[in-house]
Amino acid sequence: MSFRLEVRAALRADGRVVAPAVWRVDGGRTRALEALPRPGAELLDAVLVPGLVNAHAHLDLAGARALPAAGPFTDWLLAVGGVRGDGRDVEAAARGQAQALAQRGVTAIGDIDASSGRATAGRRQAALGGLSYLEIVGVQRDGARARLAQSLALIDRLGGGSRCFGLSPHAPYSVNAEVLPEIARAARWRGLRLAMHLAETVDETRYLLHGDGPFVDFLRTIGRGAPFSAPPRMRPIALAEQAGLLAAGCVVIHGNDLDDDDVARLAAHRSSVVYCHGTHGHFARPLHRLPELLAAGVNVALGTDSGLSNLRVDLLDELRRLHADRPELDPLALLRCATWGGRVALQHEPAAALLQPGSPADALLLSAPPDAERCSAQELAHWALSHAAQPLLTFHAGSAAGPCDGLPPPLTAFLDTTLGHR
Repeated sequence: MSFRLEVRAALRADGRVVAPAVWRVDGGRTRALEALPRPGAELLDAVLVPGLVNAHAHLDLAGARALPAAGPFTDWLLAVGGVRGDGRDVEAAARGQAQALAQRGVTAIGDIDASSGRATAGRRQAALGGLSYLEIVGVQRDGARARLAQSLALIDRLGGGSRCFGLSPHAPYSVNAEVLPEIARAARWRGLRLAMHLAETVDETRYLLHGDGPFVDFLRTIGRGAPFSAPPRMRPIALAEQAGLLAAGCVVIHGNDLDDDDVARLAAHRSSVVYCHGTHGHFARPLHRLPELLAAGVNVALGTDSGLSNLRVDLLDELRRLHADRPELDPLALLRCATWGGRVALQHEPAAALLQPGSPADALLLSAPPDAERCSAQELAHWALSHAAQPLLTFHAGSAAGPCDGLPPPLTAFLDTTLGHR
């Protein structure tokens, strides 16, 4: 697919503004993003930004209703088990949710698949890029090792290897502590990405430090033993470091309960943290240390988590809620988290967030503000994070996705004549 798109402004993840701009695409990759000295009749009343990355989702839970968070987090976890056995068509639900995300600007996803590959099949059918982390659970050593072996075998069977898959030891309370280093070694040997729910709650930290609290009752209820014979006496980030997970590039999902030492460890390992603002609000967590992470040089990405703990599985909406709830944060920094940050976390061609030549032609086209050509990077980012900016089209590897009805006539003509969309 080859085309050129002339827009009133383009904003890259590094804050560079090109206005007006021409975006040239060839073979599904960006050939050039250049200033347009003399705008012609083909200029679209639109702003081009990099494609969004949903760095943490659970497509295998698509179609399930949100679970209340009135009680302890462990009660919510027990309810999730019921959802997984509710008889939904996981593949179809995952496909539908992946398509909906793509229509709202998402061009890559970091999805946790605990469905033996059914969610991955749905994502592939929706042609949504990114990767699937196959989830590993098992508080007993043999059980965790068996799940690791099953995950590696499934990767071989589904095909795509390290380009398409990663491993996700679920959490410190749900995976045997002795097997965590084995998972880290397997990932390094196979070149697989890693992601783990870490420092999600103060009760998780308490369980690792002291071996008491709600997680004792949770594990007793599910009746499968405990992940260690004695508490490791360390915080979740330190545990992940000791197990070799951070050195293997493990992405930290949530990172809600961090102290200064945790932030320093993450910065030293050049780790990525995925923050899920909707889920954070669902559980009424204390204010996230996102600014401190950014200031320390930790790569921060954004995710939606699942609909079990979020109002909508919609990263654009998530980004806008975060901007509205925390206006002290630079909108350009937030947009960078949702684009560059996500690609760094997934190790998925970060150059695409800069719309650099040779990178995947992944971008989001938004309606433009009245003075788009004169806006600064912060002003364009603020516009993009406002509800006034209407999403028009998502480009994934040069192919257009999004609502084809109700578009401005010039954009409809572009789809018809250039992309042969209809």
